Parts: sequence; structure tokens; C-alpha cells
Amino acid sequence: MTDVNSTANPGLRARKKQQTRKRICDAAIALFIERGFNETTVEAIALKADVSKPTFFNYFNSKLAILHELIETIDTQFVAFIDEALNREASTAARLQKIMLRSANDLSARPAFTRLTLVEGLGAIGESDASRSRFSRLHSAMARLLEAGVRQNDVRADCSIDLMVQMLVGGYLYAILNWLNGQDRPLKTVMRETATFLAEAVAPK
Repeated sequence: MTDVNSTANPGLRARKKQQTRKRICDAAIALFIERGFNETTVEAIALKADVSKPTFFNYFNSKLAILHELIETIDTQFVAFIDEALNREASTAARLQKIMLRSANDLSARPAFTRLTLVEGLGAIGESDASRSRFSRLHSAMARLLEAGVRQNDVRADCSIDLMVQMLVGGYLYAILNWLNGQDRPLKTVMRETATFLAEAVAPK
């Protein structure tokens, strides 16, 4: 006879693990925003999450691992925006508008979280395999967007894809940083203008 409790327990344990992991992440986010990443300790995160320090290390090997996971969540969403745009018939200019406006909607809804993930994420570039992998993934996604534009003749073919990716990513990041630095205009407005300018910059001459 099948033991109902034994078959139910694995699912219950998995849910409890997910809840504990989320509690640790939520505690870390709150402390990173309140104190800054460098001033936040593993002990403080564990205390706020109401878990022991050994329990913390069952889920994450460091506070940096939490930060990387948070940043990866944002990156995954941005790459998904690009892939969804590529799955629809549209000009590169229209795709850029869609991608950047969707990103602006998400980022402007959580400015403190955006500041945390962007500023700390930029500071960590090149310092680990995770950050290098992250940069490569974003570069590849943006390159796919431009390569599709070259094929449909609305992105210039006389300029390297890598250089144009640098232009797009640089413009995108600067728009966000400028907004975080106290720019009065809504991020969505800034992103719309940035997308228009960048689309014109990569268009055939």
C-alpha cells in the first residue's frame, strides 16, 4: 500500500525549500537596499530571514551569489523581451521601442531594486565567471536583434555587429543611470527617445 504522507512529503519539502530560499532573497534585497551591498553581512541576512547561518549556506555560498541570482533574473527577463520581439514581424526600430519600453515599465516600478541590481551588477562585471557569462548572454541577445535587422535590410551592414551592440547597450544603460541619478522625466519617455535615436544610428545610410 502506498503511504500517502510519503508521497506528499517530497512536494511539501520542495515548497518549504522554495519558501526559505525566497525569504533569504527577500531579506537580502531589503538589507542591500537599506545598507548597501558591501555593508550587508551574511549574519544580518540570516537574522532578518529568521534562519541559521548554516541554513543560509545550504542555499547560497555567499551574499554575492544572491546578488548574481537577482541580476540574472533581470537579465533573463530582458533577453526574453528581445526573443519575443524577434518572434514578431516588425522593423528593428519597432522592436527596439518595444523592448526598451517594456524594460522601462519594469525598472521604473522598482527604482531601489533597479539601482541595486544595475549599479552593483556593473561593478561586478569581469570579476567572476558568472558576470562574464552574463555579459556574453546579453551581448548575444542584442547581436541576434541586429543580425535580424541586417537580414531584413533595416540595419546597416557596413558596421560590425559588435560595435553596434556596444552603442545599443551603452545608450540603454546610460538612460537608466541618468534616470536613477535624479532625472525628472519618466524613464519610459527617456527610453522611447533613446530607442528612436539608436534605431536611426544603426539604420542603413
